[in-house]
Amino acid sequence: MITPNKVVPLSASVLGNLQHLLKMGPDDTTVAAIFKESGDKFESIDQFLLAMDVLYILDRLSVDFTTGKVSYAA
Repeated sequence: MITPNKVVPLSASVLGNLQHLLKMGPDDTTVAAIFKESGDKFESIDQFLLAMDVLYILDRLSVDFTTGKVSYAA
């Protein structure tokens, strides 16, 4: 029998961290401003960017790459 050697609670997973980013909306902002306000909730910038990627893929936010503005879905 193979047993897991690590358990990741929801609060430490990317799905658990999405809530910190979703609380930043619905006003338009920048990635830098979002990280400044919520970056301490993540263990690393990699986890922050992964959470941003997940929200982008789920169409919960969009990014205007010419202006750098982030817009949240209603």
